[in-house]
Order: sequence, then C-alpha cells, then structure tokens
Amino acid sequence: MKKFLSFILSLVFSFLISLLVFALLLPEDYLGFWFLAFPATTYFSYRFLIKNGMVKERAIKQLEGELNDLMFEETSLVATAYRSTVSTNSFGKKNYSRFKKELIEHLLDNTESEDVMRYAREIGDFEIPDETIYKIEQVINDYSKSEGFDDEMDPYEYEHFCANKFLKNNWDEAEATTGSSDQGVDVIAKRGDDVLVAQCKKYQKPVGNSAVQEVVAGMGYYGANIGVVISNSGYTNSAKKLAEANNIKLIHHSEIKNL
Repeated sequence: MKKFLSFILSLVFSFLISLLVFALLLPEDYLGFWFLAFPATTYFSYRFLIKNGMVKERAIKQLEGELNDLMFEETSLVATAYRSTVSTNSFGKKNYSRFKKELIEHLLDNTESEDVMRYAREIGDFEIPDETIYKIEQVINDYSKSEGFDDEMDPYEYEHFCANKFLKNNWDEAEATTGSSDQGVDVIAKRGDDVLVAQCKKYQKPVGNSAVQEVVAGMGYYGANIGVVISNSGYTNSAKKLAEANNIKLIHHSEIKNL
C-alpha cells in the first residue's frame, strides 16, 4: 500500500514538475519533450520517495530496538531521567515533553546506525508516542518493586525501608527517627564526615514545598551537610525550584545508592 501511494505521488509530482519546467524552457514546442522527460522524472521521483520511506522505516525500527535495550540494560539511568524531567500539574496531569526530548537526544548521541543518523539529519525528527512512555513507566515501576519496595507500605515502614537502604549502600550509620523529636527529619545517616538528614514521603502524588522546608530546618538542627527528600513519587515544580535554591537533593528511593 505504501509503495502504491508513493508511486501515485511520484506521478503527480513528476507531471507538475515536467510540465512546468519544459513549458518555461520551450514555450512554443514543449509537449514532445515533456512526453520524453515524464517517464524519467517519474522514475527518479518514485525512487526518492521509496528510498526515504525505507530509510525512515529502518531508522524507526532500529531506534525502537535501541530504546528497548536501554530500558532493560540501564533502567536506573532512564528512571532517574524520567523522575527529573516529567512534571505534574495540580490536577495530576503529566507533561512528558522534556523527557521525550532528552531521551531522543541520548539515543541519537549513542547510536551507531547510519539510517538513524541520516533520518535525524536529513529527513525529520523522531517522535516517541505516549504509548511507549506508558510502557517505560511500567518498566520503571517494576524496577522499583524489584528493589524491595511495596506499594502497601505505610509511612512508618517506608521510613525504615529508606534507612535500611542507606545501610545497604555503605553508610556507617542510618536510623529512622519515628517516635522521637525529629525536628522535621525522618532519617539521619552518617558516613565519615558527612551527616545526612532526609524526609521520606510515600505519596501517590508529587511531593511539594513543605518537605523541602522541613529538611532545610533539620539540617540546621542536626548540623548536617547533606539534605535529601526521598519519595516513591515525583516532585512539584515549586519543590524543585526551592530545593535547587537551598541545595537539597530530591530523589527516588532507588537513587539512595547514588548518594
């Protein structure tokens, strides 16, 4: 079907171009030349359309394979990029535009496919459909669960889960402060000269400003040099701006190992 449509388009395109060119060049007697040129222009137009169509088809298939490999070989990297670039408005609607853009950039920076590079350079922009993003979200969710997280955890269990994550990732000390005068801090962790305080938020919606403010207060109280908000969910744009202004890290619990 695609080839048939390409052939029809090439006929129309060649007819118009041939008629225009030879009418301008030989206004008194162009018809004979047009009959001679029409088959040739049709052939080259058809070859151009088919070639570009084949390049596009191969490029998209190749890029889909590379995205699939990236998702399962570097899930943590993709998950981190997803959480830092996907924003959510007050009604829970997600904006994937920045994530899609940076994901495509990463794939193009690391591809070795000539078809992919040629398509990006000469033919057009790649687009990632929302259906693919939904599949990526499912892989990220499955990855989080594989690390011991359970959606049924209550906030108390989540704080202890995060504290244990610090201990498993070579921190000398880590404890949940639940039940004590915590001064807005859920976990205190120490490693060498570093003292870290964290707020742990198990939410179904993005975490807002208050968690960042509590960590800032807790850092002063405990004399900490690292402040972190940890969540199973994302963060609001205002929380991200406030955290950046106060040098507070906003992470998913799977990223504790990167601290």
